[in-house]
Amino acid sequence: MSGYPIMLHLNDKPVAVVGGGRVAARKIKRLSEAGARVIVISPRIEPGIRDLLSDGDIVWIQSQYQRDMFNDYMPILVIAATDDERVNQTVAQDAHRIRALCNVANGSSEHSDFSNMAQIEKPPLTIALSTNGKSPALLRTLKAKLSHDIGAEYAVLADWLGAIRREAQEPQGSQRARQTLYEDILDSKVLPLLRAGHQNEARQVFQQIINAGAPK
Repeated sequence: MSGYPIMLHLNDKPVAVVGGGRVAARKIKRLSEAGARVIVISPRIEPGIRDLLSDGDIVWIQSQYQRDMFNDYMPILVIAATDDERVNQTVAQDAHRIRALCNVANGSSEHSDFSNMAQIEKPPLTIALSTNGKSPALLRTLKAKLSHDIGAEYAVLADWLGAIRREAQEPQGSQRARQTLYEDILDSKVLPLLRAGHQNEARQVFQQIINAGAPK
């Protein structure tokens, strides 16, 4: 059964990661980048995590996980990333007791409420991929291909389109007109020009289409 993909807004939200190894380090880094307040619970942490502690939004609880530790922090999201299956199971049970969503990072779906997706980051674009656990090898291949095929030109165009969307002051009934405008831009020479490195020319074509589509 497939899942329900979402983008969580974790800015200033408490998230707990139990574990201090390489897997935990990857999770902590990504959560910190998302603006979460990360509580790390582990007796030891690898250097990569220690380097992140200068960020005031990451707190290290230097301890083995003990039952009901989450009661003091009330995270909304929990990641169990230890190499001890019994500890991970306890973490998941305690997370569910406080109604937090939990992921067990060893790949077990029995105690996990969600799974992480492979990500391609080309700010402001985020592209997430999943094969629903069917084939990690295929997932790696797809990620490599899309990372190559989706160049920086798409990120530039996303910024430009975002700007005109924010500035739009058109009546509610003009939604179809806006959709047509966006389609005209995407069907134009803007992307090929950006891909070829001709950003000024691309911007001129972009602006011409905007001006032509502006209400008279």
